[in-house]
This record gives sequence, structure tokens and C-alpha cells, in this order.
Amino acid sequence: MRTLGRAQAFGNIGDLKSAVGKLLIQNHQIWADFGPEPQAAKDDPNSNLETVWRLKKIDTIVPNNIRIMNMIEANESLLTSEQYKLYAKFKAHAAAFERNQYHRLDNYPLFPADFEKEFKG
Repeated sequence: MRTLGRAQAFGNIGDLKSAVGKLLIQNHQIWADFGPEPQAAKDDPNSNLETVWRLKKIDTIVPNNIRIMNMIEANESLLTSEQYKLYAKFKAHAAAFERNQYHRLDNYPLFPADFEKEFKG
């Protein structure tokens, strides 16, 4: 699973951003629809959305984050130093986010909005 997206080479930063952006969009939509506090769960306190959110984090968001990290690392020569700093913040978040799915962490870096702004455009 750690090889997801590793071999993808892009010819330019625009193509890399496009690929990363699509995964960020998918992750954001899952977050908006299922958790941690979706409107549907507030409307129906008996819903199973908390369970769906836990599963979606493991089966989609974590693998997407791995794809993003692998794609960027395979193409890091396309990044400016500022873009690499933003990526480093994302990488710290993604690694801690994954660990938190398997062993509860009291605190971890939040998703860096500036990374999303740069790579999702």
C-alpha cells in the first residue's frame, strides 16, 4: 500500500497539482459528508455516520494521503522551496492522522489549509 502513486512522474507542476488536487477534493468531500460533525448526524442522532466516518478515513482518506505523498516525493524536483515547505506540513499531518486511526493521539497537526490552497488551486 505504501507504493500507491509512487511511480507517477509528471512533466510539470500543473499536472502534479491537478492529480493532487483531485485527491484533496475527494478527501474534503468525505470530510464534509461524514465527519467529524456532519449535518446529517446532527439531524439524526441515531445515524451510523460516525462509523462510516471512521471507515472512510481508513479506506479512502489515508490511502489518498499516501498517494499524495508518494506523487509529490516522486516529483519533488518540480516544487519550489515554498511548495516543499507546505508539503512538509501536509506530510506531518498525514502521518499523524494515520497513526491516530489506529492509536488515539491526544494531539496532532491539523490539515494545513495553505497546502490545499496551493495544490488544489
